[in-house]
Amino acid sequence: MEARELVLALLSLAFLPVLLIIILILVLAFMGKSLGTREAYMRLLLRIFDYGKQRIQKAEKKRTEREKEELEDMEEEEDHNESNDPQENGGLQVIERVSMLSIEEKKLPKVFSLSSLTKQFTLMDACELLNCGMEAIIEDEVTKCFAAEELPSWNLLTRTNANYHYISLRLSVMWFTGFFIRYFILLPFRVTLAVIGTLWLLLSTAVVGHFFEDGSFKRQLNDYVSLTCYRILSRSFSAIITYHDTENQAKAGGICVANHTSPIDIVILSCNNTYAMVGQSQGGFFGLMQRAMSRASDSHIWFERTEAKDRGAVLDRMRKNVGDDTKLPILIFPEGGCFRYKTHSRGQR
Repeated sequence: MEARELVLALLSLAFLPVLLIIILILVLAFMGKSLGTREAYMRLLLRIFDYGKQRIQKAEKKRTEREKEELEDMEEEEDHNESNDPQENGGLQVIERVSMLSIEEKKLPKVFSLSSLTKQFTLMDACELLNCGMEAIIEDEVTKCFAAEELPSWNLLTRTNANYHYISLRLSVMWFTGFFIRYFILLPFRVTLAVIGTLWLLLSTAVVGHFFEDGSFKRQLNDYVSLTCYRILSRSFSAIITYHDTENQAKAGGICVANHTSPIDIVILSCNNTYAMVGQSQGGFFGLMQRAMSRASDSHIWFERTEAKDRGAVLDRMRKNVGDDTKLPILIFPEGGCFRYKTHSRGQR
């Protein structure tokens, strides 16, 4: 009972500061302001990463020198053994055989009965087929466009690599501290903000859609509600967003065409402007979000890709929205895209 009471006391003491921090974050999101905490946190992380990178480079340099010395010692020992080998001195060629595991190209044996199947079939016969199937699933057109980049600095996750299980005591302490902060402090905060942002989107769009008639006030209220929702959601993953040339952003009756890799792109773009979304009708959680946005504004366009009539209706609605100052600017994510300005993936028309 004493341990339970102690845990409850600690939780009650931590509840008020956590609540105040969440309220502060929400107020700043509603006002569109920032205290610069995320920027300072990012600068601190970069300094820590740079320190860890230097420590790892020193450890790698020492390890490389040690391995080089061991390799030289092994070569000297092999040369000494070969000079004393009678077969080598007699001029006989010694073949060094290396055993390697490989899956040969095989065909499944013709089986005429269950008894012959149990005798002839082995698990290795299916390994190559499973390998080809997994490669076909993994290597799709989009995944091929991405290449693993070498990180410029240590990111506190390198410890998961087998080469960096232990470098130094200070680096290990930093890693465990970062693990605790990431999963026991930041993660609960971010999940809480994501839930609050989602609930606020569902509730506010329902109020705007049901209690206000179409007009300029409803559009302004929808703009404010949309901006606050996406600002809260962006804070759930600590986004640091810098907008350039904002005078060129899409205005009412316009069209914005953007590259697209994940739903997070919608959150990033919608933190400083309200857009009418164009996309596939979804089910589940994304379908719930789509219906919520449609309640507050009729500018959003959802369609079924498999229906030819829907594609024609989408074009008609887009033509009507363009040039209409009462409609939100349309945000289009075309099929296909440009990845890192190096690779282009072309989608179907």
